[in-house]
Amino acid sequence: MADNSQVVTVSGQQLVETVNKLTFEGDNVVLHLENGHEMTVDMADVIITFTVSDAIKALSSEPKNAPLYYFDLKGRQLKKAPVQGPYIMQKGQKVVKLMK
Repeated sequence: MADNSQVVTVSGQQLVETVNKLTFEGDNVVLHLENGHEMTVDMADVIITFTVSDAIKALSSEPKNAPLYYFDLKGRQLKKAPVQGPYIMQKGQKVVKLMK
């Protein structure tokens, strides 16, 4: 249901390949690409932007009066959404894991 994408820019040039993993060597970042190649570049030259369409949009299809519940990752119900960190949100039959 989620539609995620990334845009990686190195020294002003947008990469065409998808980055599967990042590792770090001192002031450099190693970009592990989907095609199996690696690129080592100075961290200051790398910009990574993620666009995420998450299931929150799907929640709007639930009845407007459906109650909204929040849970921590151990399943304990919270009174409200946490200010930061991961949590689970439920509205009607829809359940999503979110990170603030």
